[in-house]
Amino acid sequence: MTRKTTIKTRLTSAVLAGILPAIALAALTGCRGERSRKPPRELLVDMDDQPRWNPQTKSKFFADGRTMRQPVTGTVPYGRRVANPDDYPGQEWAGFVETERASLLKEGAAEFLGLAEGVDPAKAWANLDPAIFVDRIPIEVTPALLARGQERFNIYCSACHGYQGEGGGKRRNEATQLAEEYGGMVGRRWSTGAVPTFHDPKYQPGATEKNAAGDDVLVRTGRDGYIFYVAMHGVLGPGPSPADPPVNKMPSYAHALSARDAWGIVAYIRALQLSQRATLADVPDDQRDILRAQRPGTGGGE
Repeated sequence: MTRKTTIKTRLTSAVLAGILPAIALAALTGCRGERSRKPPRELLVDMDDQPRWNPQTKSKFFADGRTMRQPVTGTVPYGRRVANPDDYPGQEWAGFVETERASLLKEGAAEFLGLAEGVDPAKAWANLDPAIFVDRIPIEVTPALLARGQERFNIYCSACHGYQGEGGGKRRNEATQLAEEYGGMVGRRWSTGAVPTFHDPKYQPGATEKNAAGDDVLVRTGRDGYIFYVAMHGVLGPGPSPADPPVNKMPSYAHALSARDAWGIVAYIRALQLSQRATLADVPDDQRDILRAQRPGTGGGE
């Protein structure tokens, strides 16, 4: 090898030795901040990557096919702190917390399940016997409970059922002969049929229907306990086959409602139903003149 060739080779090696690290550094700098859809490679995974289920989904892991688990039998949710209403003047939440906390250690299928004693709440939806659901609200209905029920109804129920409990969907306008949406924001866009209205006769107290013999028989949908059960468990129906878990047609709101909240909603629904059937004779005497004055085109008369 000639001296000239040796010098050229050494120069080439030196240039490459300087350029290659520079290219590598430039490449690393260009990759900073770039995002990748590929999961990162972790040598020590520990508990960073844990499998999980989404709410209201199915799982083959559990026998009932549900990912959302029920508390262990006998579980008592008594972890709420004491909130003395006297320490929080003018703040209604403190009194509500105390009332809720005091009720946590009580027992009773009627108050906390809306069911008769001994009825399995997981299977009550499949039982058509109205007697398994309590007929009337088993706790005292007060103005405070009714106001709480109105608040919870407007938050959780009105989106589908409307603020007046009118249900939701599409119906034909008799004047224009065009389809129009009605009900709550979600209910009016319901794609699988109309959302039920609470003013349907079958949801009225003491509701009946004709049996095969043509006799009027009581139905469960008219009982306070049934409406309570639906609020806490959702509307369930049989699966595609007898071995399949029940199909959830309406989700449960037990994650957001206490038993007292649910009874408040039932009480408010009853008030909404009564408002649709009320007459002037049902209004207290000192309020009738106000209603007469508000009637359009009557000049305050009858």
